[in-house]
Amino acid sequence: MSMSTNLLAGGVAGALFGVALVASGVFSPSIIIAQMHLQDFHMLKVFLGGSATSALIIVAFEKLGVAKCLPRQASPLGWVNQYDGNVLGGLLIGVGMSLTGACPGTSLVQLSAGVRSSYFVVTGGLVGGIAYLLTAPYLRRDRPAGVSESRSTLYEQIAVDRRTAVVAYELLCLSVISTVMMLETSRKDLLPSWIGGLLIGGAQASSLLLTGNLVGVSGAYGELAQIVLQSFRSLTGTKLIKPAAISTNSLPFAAGIVAGSAMLLSMMPPTLVATGAQVSDFKALAGGFAMVFGARTAGGCTSGHGISGMSMLSVSSIISVASMFGGGIAFTALFL
Repeated sequence: MSMSTNLLAGGVAGALFGVALVASGVFSPSIIIAQMHLQDFHMLKVFLGGSATSALIIVAFEKLGVAKCLPRQASPLGWVNQYDGNVLGGLLIGVGMSLTGACPGTSLVQLSAGVRSSYFVVTGGLVGGIAYLLTAPYLRRDRPAGVSESRSTLYEQIAVDRRTAVVAYELLCLSVISTVMMLETSRKDLLPSWIGGLLIGGAQASSLLLTGNLVGVSGAYGELAQIVLQSFRSLTGTKLIKPAAISTNSLPFAAGIVAGSAMLLSMMPPTLVATGAQVSDFKALAGGFAMVFGARTAGGCTSGHGISGMSMLSVSSIISVASMFGGGIAFTALFL
């Protein structure tokens, strides 16, 4: 495909993902913050529904020869073990989500919704992306011995057939969603969580069909940070920033999220767009920084590791997501 076609395909795929995030209701700061306070589990239900649906789509597409998806690899810092970057990055993402009521993807939807804190979240995220690029050479040691690109999935590590593992994952997600639905009253102001999960799974299918890539958002922050750094180097002639090739593969997807969510939000009654929780400017800025720095450290965020990586049963994604929610819930309990 030509470059213009690739840009259009990425934008359309992002727009569909943005529509799914709006329709499912998980873009709202109050929903994410309530999840971290363990007061509302709508986010968890949509998240698991989207991941479970994605798992079935990935298997089906590979069977049909439509797309080939590679599991997420470990993101080692080289200080402790091969997953130390996933743990540290996941913890930082969780802290950022608790402070902001956002994740890298939903912060873009919040921009479209006119949520004041989102401007500071995105700004903090950009600074976090720049900080990561500047510090990564010092943060990451040489790749530790024993880190292997093979056996990156849970079913490979426990020597279980992939089909059996996927069925078990579907049953696990279904049982958790069903249990939570029985324990809490369904919200009347949001679409049922299972529909939200299906919509996100549908956006995953669209991304694979249009771009050949699984959904993921944090890479766009890294690409924008790279553009800023290289532009600064060109304008000032500084030698402190090394020249690097600039990738823009994720930016059309991110731009599509903003455009697609804005389109759907414009059609919704104001009462449905209300986002509830108010986040201070400082928390939004600090949380955005932590969230994107963490996402780059972990090699993915709630969409890349959660919706996409978890659906392939990637060990790095399971560890990253456990760190995100565990860290976010613990931070909220202790400090917020």
